[in-house]
Amino acid sequence: MEAIDHNKIIKKTATAVLKPYGIKRKGQSRSFIDDNGWFIIIVEFQPHTYNKGTFLNVGVNFNWYLKDYFSFDIGYRENEFVKCVEEKEFIENVDKLCKKAVEKVLKYRDDLKTMKNSEKTISEHKFTSDELWGNYHRGVMSGLMGNIRKLNEYFDGLLNVTDNGIQWMLELKRRVNELKEIANVDANKFREKIVNIIYETRKLNKLNEMEIIAFPIFDAIK
Repeated sequence: MEAIDHNKIIKKTATAVLKPYGIKRKGQSRSFIDDNGWFIIIVEFQPHTYNKGTFLNVGVNFNWYLKDYFSFDIGYRENEFVKCVEEKEFIENVDKLCKKAVEKVLKYRDDLKTMKNSEKTISEHKFTSDELWGNYHRGVMSGLMGNIRKLNEYFDGLLNVTDNGIQWMLELKRRVNELKEIANVDANKFREKIVNIIYETRKLNKLNEMEIIAFPIFDAIK
């Protein structure tokens, strides 16, 4: 009996369902990306270590922290493991996962379609490592809205977290101190800095060039 090529089924089915929505496959992987400039929505058909099949992960990665990988800043696991046993059944199950992924992508697009929507979504979300990454994302969003008082509140909350000399936390704090200093001098310079970080992050992750025009220019600091 011929073995079922579960990877081929996932890639073929996902491409057919996701591509019409502008959600593109990342290279030859089982991950798909919905590129929105300053953020991307990731659809990941995560494999199991031992069994044929897939998990479904869907979430948002913000491009305003310089790194050469994607993270699930909002969202993640959407479905428990779907095992590949019988080909027809697995195709049907993957199709259902893809349609579920589309629903989540459209919801995230809507949640972040305007600056006002984005501010509400980010300010109300409970992040993983909320005192660190939650305060970082909320602080950046506040700065982009020109609310430097809130930026200082969130960034100070982050800076007050004990780092125990952990290198990535020290680096995060260093970057936050730099951003805080810029924001308190000129909100537009802060905006320019964040846009430059987004461009650099996109380049590191080999995303297509795209002009970032979502963020407003301010007349004065709030």
